[in-house]
Amino acid sequence: MFKIKKSLLHQTFTKLSEIKVLVIGDLILDEYLIGSVERISPEAPVPVVWVRNEKQTLGGSGNVVQNLTSIGVNGIVFGRIGQDKAGESLEKILLSNTVAKEDLVLLKSTKIPTILKTRIIASHQQVCRVDREEIVPLTKEEETVILSQFKEKVKDASAVILSDYDKGYLTPSLIQSVISLCNAENKIVTVDPQVSHFFLYQNIHIMTPNHHEAGKALGKKLTTDSEIESACREISDKITPVAMMITRGEKGMSIYERNANSFYHIPTVAKEVFDVTGAGDTVITTYTAFVASGMSIKDAALVSNVSAGIVVGKLGAATVTQKEIEETLRSLGYLEENV
Repeated sequence: MFKIKKSLLHQTFTKLSEIKVLVIGDLILDEYLIGSVERISPEAPVPVVWVRNEKQTLGGSGNVVQNLTSIGVNGIVFGRIGQDKAGESLEKILLSNTVAKEDLVLLKSTKIPTILKTRIIASHQQVCRVDREEIVPLTKEEETVILSQFKEKVKDASAVILSDYDKGYLTPSLIQSVISLCNAENKIVTVDPQVSHFFLYQNIHIMTPNHHEAGKALGKKLTTDSEIESACREISDKITPVAMMITRGEKGMSIYERNANSFYHIPTVAKEVFDVTGAGDTVITTYTAFVASGMSIKDAALVSNVSAGIVVGKLGAATVTQKEIEETLRSLGYLEENV
């Protein structure tokens, strides 16, 4: 049975406000048009959505940053936006809710638009999604500028998250250079991966793919515990991480500690899955923050699993709070009260 001492949890909560986590990856602006459907269009057999509310939030690596803020962690952000209205909105949200100006390092490109994903919601159901993006890799000159800035900022971070959505910012050479710089500075490096870059994330602390991503990278289907364990070992042999995590949807998650050759299979805690958007962001964020604050791999994984179970019960790319984490740990019997 998994248990976390209440005193350890509160001690870690206190430390969260004392650390900084650097997030580098693909920034996305999420837009929601929320309304109701009362008729079908006379122009085509599609529903007519009467929009009653609109909102914009941070998506992609921006949602990782939102998750940091929600649990009380300060973030340093590296990413790319376009010189457009969506970029202005994204930057404004980052500065107003999450990141200090000196800790926001944005490449403002004239070549691409800010990635904008518009979701149309009616009666709590997503009707469709409209994506506006251009996938253009960074130039060598842009990489050089980013690495120069990163080399300075990483010194202030306790850990670094690579949030890879394969939108062109995290190029293969940038990935390898960032990890190398982190290792030189003895910083924790965690990765939410893309299959196309899967085996580039060498010598990191942990990678957190879902079972579909891990299976695709290995060219096999991963269903049973034994298949997951075999996959963790196979991937770890290639990228030599400290640990390997595979999230498994309704089956929870599995964690492999390479040096100890030990596995933890943590069952899902989600009571009702409303929207899986951003669940992976929550996993990588909470795990990284809690490990950087001194928690063990096993305990941090449990916290991240519980956190993911909370956010899938919310609409959109949601976040969790310290209070929600503690209450959920207690309700599930995972919190060991002080004696």
